[in-house]
Amino acid sequence: MKEKLKILKEKEGVSPVIGVILMVAITVIMAAIVAGFVFGVIQTPQATPVASMTIDDISNSSSNVSVTVLHQSGDSLNVSDIKVVITEKGNTTNTATNTSIQTTGSDTGTWSTGERITFYCNNDNNVDYIKGSDYEVRIVHTPSGGTISAPTATAD
Repeated sequence: MKEKLKILKEKEGVSPVIGVILMVAITVIMAAIVAGFVFGVIQTPQATPVASMTIDDISNSSSNVSVTVLHQSGDSLNVSDIKVVITEKGNTTNTATNTSIQTTGSDTGTWSTGERITFYCNNDNNVDYIKGSDYEVRIVHTPSGGTISAPTATAD
């Protein structure tokens, strides 16, 4: 009887087996994480640039709405990575995105502090331009999907 109890109490063989199983599991998990980064399955999100902007002018011509925005401070922006969304405050259905961009200042393709850019939105984009209405001009960084700045202005 004593021998049966002695066999049940001895668990020397269990500890090394569990240790090996845990080490193999940790190795497999670490290999999967490294492989995910190497093969591009796991991507680190791109950070949204930080910049302060103000609207110099928002006006309407016969064919389009134009918004001139001043880059006051912050990160320089690649113009091809920018999307502009113009929305009338209080009326989210009155929204348009830019159709063309005209830069003033540097022609390097980057928008830096002190430079102005004029964005044009065609009236066929459903923008009902109303003088005296407040508009929000949301400047979006397309690679990250984040909003860089969202200044507001009253239409002239």
